[in-house]
Amino acid sequence: MGYSSFEIKSGATLDQGRAICRALTVNGQFTDTSPVTAGDVDMFLDNSYYWLLGELTVDGYAITAITDTEVKAVLTQIHALDAAAQVEYSMPVTAQGEPNERWRSLVARRDYLVKTFLRGAGLERLGATRSINKSDYLELTGRSIATKQAVYDNTDVVAGRFPRGFGARRDIPQRSGSSAAGGADPSQT
Repeated sequence: MGYSSFEIKSGATLDQGRAICRALTVNGQFTDTSPVTAGDVDMFLDNSYYWLLGELTVDGYAITAITDTEVKAVLTQIHALDAAAQVEYSMPVTAQGEPNERWRSLVARRDYLVKTFLRGAGLERLGATRSINKSDYLELTGRSIATKQAVYDNTDVVAGRFPRGFGARRDIPQRSGSSAAGGADPSQT
């Protein structure tokens, strides 16, 4: 295991997972005889680590530059909560295999942290670096990122009526749209 990129101390994610799922351990440890085996827990930790990497990249974070203690502490908690949710989900409490209230609580907490820190500005304010801003490619034209520049270079295409930056202060240079027109539809300026 050893996900040192998210851990302040080696093994912190597993320690948190054990503490959260103490009822499913044997004397506080996941073993080959515990209700959820140590091998399964390793698999859940791997799954949640790569899931969290994906979430970070979707939200534009530079995953190679995660060094701040506070950022690592938050990511370790999200990682541990997701792995613990998988552990809890693997142990149904009804004959139909329905998830239990502990699983629901873990998922709700994990989702709250993802929303607050990854989707919001919390992780960035703690010191994480975004390599891509969410609004870099935002535009109300329905154009994909792959065809955006080709559309701008094509003079036969009518410019979008409300591109990103429309109505913003003109002394701010980051406007989308035709590079020659400065961003807004000329009939709208």
